[in-house]
Amino acid sequence: MLRIMRFVAGAAIALMAVAAHAQFTLQVTSPLEGAFLGFNNQVKFLITNATEETTVRVTAAGPGGSTVKEEDFTPNQDNKIDGSITLNFNESSPSGAYTITVEAFDSTFTATPVVRNVTVDVTRPKILEFNPIQNGSVKGPIVPINVKLSEANLKEWRVKIDGNDIPNNTGTTVDGNNSFQVNWTVTGFLTDGNHTISISVKDKSENESTQSVSVRLDRLAPSLSIAFPRSDSQVRPNSDFSVIVDVSDPNGGLMDLTGLDVIVRKLDNTYLYRVPRVSFQATGSGSYRWTGRVRNKAVSLPSQFKIVASGVDKAGNIAVEQEVIVDTSRGRASNSGSGNTGRIGGKG
Repeated sequence: MLRIMRFVAGAAIALMAVAAHAQFTLQVTSPLEGAFLGFNNQVKFLITNATEETTVRVTAAGPGGSTVKEEDFTPNQDNKIDGSITLNFNESSPSGAYTITVEAFDSTFTATPVVRNVTVDVTRPKILEFNPIQNGSVKGPIVPINVKLSEANLKEWRVKIDGNDIPNNTGTTVDGNNSFQVNWTVTGFLTDGNHTISISVKDKSENESTQSVSVRLDRLAPSLSIAFPRSDSQVRPNSDFSVIVDVSDPNGGLMDLTGLDVIVRKLDNTYLYRVPRVSFQATGSGSYRWTGRVRNKAVSLPSQFKIVASGVDKAGNIAVEQEVIVDTSRGRASNSGSGNTGRIGGKG
């Protein structure tokens, strides 16, 4: 009888040992429920109380069907398997809702599968519009940087200047037009010159798009000079005559023909005629000559009128307006005060 009791007790202990040996636990640490997956992903898991080689199978089921990955893992001396299986997608993989099922089993035991519902997004954010534009010019003191996006699962956007962060340069939301704005204060730059605006946009699946924009900081206004007619120029009544304006831009040519306007006005500033451009030619580094032509058949001019030249460069710096009074009754042009200057010159 004693031998029988000892045998039964030993058998029970052996069965308990087998049961303890066979039952391990499976925990999936990544992805979490509701996570977003992109191109490159790792399904991470922790198996405890593992006593032999264990097989882990990952099944990703989504709009395009199912993908199965399976690998074998050996536990460490603590009877643990801290492992991962790569689960990648490509641009042809349909985005949308997926179910990730993780299974683990050895020769005697199969753990309860772990299921994660996730979203797969393999579409990179799109930067649709941005301002300032490439090779544009800015003057400050505050330069608004405006960006329009197309991204349904936005995580973060960021703007840098010359590779450096600036105040309030990150965000996680956009406005109703799918846009955001960052204000760049340029007062800290002592000199004008070229700078790079870097825009990056990342979605919740870690897909990222970037855009670099080169701009020129220009805070110096161009200068204008009416070369003809001048105080000693002869302009006959009812005749065609040229108007010549010399332009100088201290920042090396950030003025173009669209920024110059030449108007004929009465002495009381009533508009008469916009002088059509004939040519706009470079005469040196940052220097240009604008030539226009007033045609007698195009406008009936009084005996006295004035020609007013105004200009703005690409950065928005406004030149001091210049004007000259023309008196055709005397057959010549005479000096005229701009404001209270009493001479050909700027209005200030």
